[in-house]
Amino acid sequence: MRYFRYENTNENLNNDLKEQYKTLNNCEKRIFRKEKMRQKIITAVSIFIYIVAAAAGLCLLNLIPQPNGLFWRLLVGAGKLIAALFILVICGVLTVELTKGLWKKAESVNVPAKKKEILSKACGHLRDCYGLQEPYIITKCFDAADKKFQKHDVCLFIVGDELRITADLIHGFLHGERDLGCYAFVKHEITLSKQPCGQQLMLEMKAGENTFLLGYRAKGFIEKNFIGKETD
Repeated sequence: MRYFRYENTNENLNNDLKEQYKTLNNCEKRIFRKEKMRQKIITAVSIFIYIVAAAAGLCLLNLIPQPNGLFWRLLVGAGKLIAALFILVICGVLTVELTKGLWKKAESVNVPAKKKEILSKACGHLRDCYGLQEPYIITKCFDAADKKFQKHDVCLFIVGDELRITADLIHGFLHGERDLGCYAFVKHEITLSKQPCGQQLMLEMKAGENTFLLGYRAKGFIEKNFIGKETD
């Protein structure tokens, strides 16, 4: 087993990317505010159209004269009630048809995708340093002897005859202090065991005094790509 870490982790190497990310964050906030305002305006317009159309329809309905005789009055009253309900439904459908084009979102820059791209790009030097390559798996590290790894998403991957574990460098991050370093193990150094946790199973990977409590799907990945045989 060995542990190594990028030497200049604490150096601020990603100022340009941080500025780009900050700009995209601000852009995303502006888009969100504009979208909320647009929705409020469209809602107000929709309500106005519905009220005007319904009022016009009910006013026209009210122009129908009341006949003489109790029976005919009741019959016409029932007809008006049914007609009024029909008018309200028709006005609702009409309002939807008139405003549905307004509800369609205007095309905008795909900000979330660009943010993900920046985060991944910011960790390129760490991927090179630790040799991250396929096959790999990203899983949760729930607990570890090395407390830096606790409650972090981690990446397991194979380099030659070594299984390596480091922070999630695929989705990436901007701040160097989030780099956890990298552990590398050869086959005979690790043992895998199931660990029940409430309603789910976890994988305990142990190498000497070093332990990692990982998401259980990491077990299949390690067995298939590293150990090459079943391990209980």
